[in-house]
Amino acid sequence: MRLFLLLLTLAALAVSATEAQTDSTRASSPEMTSGTLDSPDLPRFPASWATSDFLDPSLALPDTTPPAMPVRSTAHLLPENMSFMERGLWGESGFFRSIGIAGELTPEARKSELSARRVMLTMHQIGGFVTLGLLGATVYYGQRYLNYSDRTDRSKHQEFVTFAIVSYGLTGLLAVISPPPLIRRNETSTTTIHKTLAWIHFAGMVLTPIVGGMIRKRSGKFSYDDLATAHFHQVSAYITTGVFAASLVVITF
Repeated sequence: MRLFLLLLTLAALAVSATEAQTDSTRASSPEMTSGTLDSPDLPRFPASWATSDFLDPSLALPDTTPPAMPVRSTAHLLPENMSFMERGLWGESGFFRSIGIAGELTPEARKSELSARRVMLTMHQIGGFVTLGLLGATVYYGQRYLNYSDRTDRSKHQEFVTFAIVSYGLTGLLAVISPPPLIRRNETSTTTIHKTLAWIHFAGMVLTPIVGGMIRKRSGKFSYDDLATAHFHQVSAYITTGVFAASLVVITF
């Protein structure tokens, strides 16, 4: 009996020694290591797995998918009631944007355009006063020529006609090609009256020089038909100048 207990004890010691040797071998093996988390409950993995971004979130590659760009509305950057000319020049696909003079329709671009609009309309107003002075001189020398038939007055009248037409064209162009405002209200204002009068004096600026070119003076005297044409030209010139002055006063004062 004592011999049996002794043999049983020796067998138990042998089994314990074997298990201890196996655990020591596993711990010292380079091919086996613990997982990414130091927990005795987790399984053990090969050492090469430690560099896997699948197991270790800290080693994961950053997300390279670009974020979705928010869709920005540009409807609020332009007035709703734009004219045909404004839409063709300054619209989202307008001429000035297509050739690179104006940038893409953005809040920053519109801020620059509104600054340019203020400058252009200021120059338009100054040009209006210059044009009014030239029209006044044109009418003055034209009236003198009708009264006294002096060739010097006729020459000065024609010179001022040229200056007035050029000044009128440049002044009007500044208003036509200026960027649109941010908001345009559908209501009667001084600007509305100014634009209405502009159509009238524009028609006069086209008609009056044409009628003036039809006047012919033969042998130092006007014929009956030429005199009637000259009077029509005279009245048209006065009306055009008066309407132009009214449009300038309305927008200035």
